[in-house]
Amino acid sequence: MFTFRNKHAKAIKQRPKRIHTPPTNIEIKNNFDSMMEFSRSVLNESMNVKESKNEETEHPLIDVVRLIGRQLQTQYLTNLLYPRDEARIPTLSPQEVLFDPLSRISKKYINFKDVMREVKTEKVISLNRDLVLPWSWKRSRLVTCIAQIGEGRKRGEWSQDHRNHMVDLWLPMGIAWVTSGNHSISTGIIQGKGTIIPENVYDISDVYEYVYCNGVNYYRKEDGSIISPVVNAEFAAIFEIGRIMTEHSISY
Repeated sequence: MFTFRNKHAKAIKQRPKRIHTPPTNIEIKNNFDSMMEFSRSVLNESMNVKESKNEETEHPLIDVVRLIGRQLQTQYLTNLLYPRDEARIPTLSPQEVLFDPLSRISKKYINFKDVMREVKTEKVISLNRDLVLPWSWKRSRLVTCIAQIGEGRKRGEWSQDHRNHMVDLWLPMGIAWVTSGNHSISTGIIQGKGTIIPENVYDISDVYEYVYCNGVNYYRKEDGSIISPVVNAEFAAIFEIGRIMTEHSISY
C-alpha cells in the first residue's frame, strides 16, 4: 500500500501543469457564432409554438441571456476563493466585458451613454433567477456576509437595503449591473434568496442604430470603423441578442 501511494504521488508530480490561457480571437469568434446560432434556434422554435400571451409571460430569449451570462456571473462570484491579488480583480462593468459606454459610436460625437434611454418601470429583479452581476472585491467582506446573512444567522434573511443595494437594469436583455452592495448581493445570489428594485432602468435599444458586432469587433454602422475588439464572447452574444429582441419587440 505504501509503495503504491508513493508511485501514485510520483505520477501526479510528473503530470504537466495546466496553464490557463485566455481565448484566442478565433475561439472568441467561434464561441460567439455558436451562441448566436443557439439563440436563433430558440427564437425560431418559440415562434412555432402557440402560447397564451399575458403580461407575466417571459420570452425564451430572456432565459438564453441568463444562460449565457451565468459563466461570467459564476466567475466573479468565485474569484475570491482562490489565492490572488485582490487589487488585480477587474471590475465587472460594461467597459470591462462589453466596451466603454463613453466610446464614440458616431462621427457626430454620439456615445453609448447618449442613446441610453432612462425608463420608468416597476421591474423587480430576482437574485435566484435573473442575470445580476456583482463584483465582490474584498475576501474578508464576502466571508462576513456569507457567515452573517441568512435565516438563523446574525443579520437575518437577505433583504434589500435601499441605502446600500443598488443596481442598474439594462433593457431589453435584462442585465442588472451592481453599483453598490456587491458582497451582500453576491451572498443573496449564492443563497438563491431575495429581490431587488433597480435604482435606474435604461433601454439601450437605440444603440443598435449605431453599433453592430460580428464576434471579432464592435463596429460603427455608419462607416464600419472599429469601436473596440471583443474581449468577452458571452457579452458580445448578449449584445447581439439584444438586437434580435429589439427587432421582435421582446424585452425583459
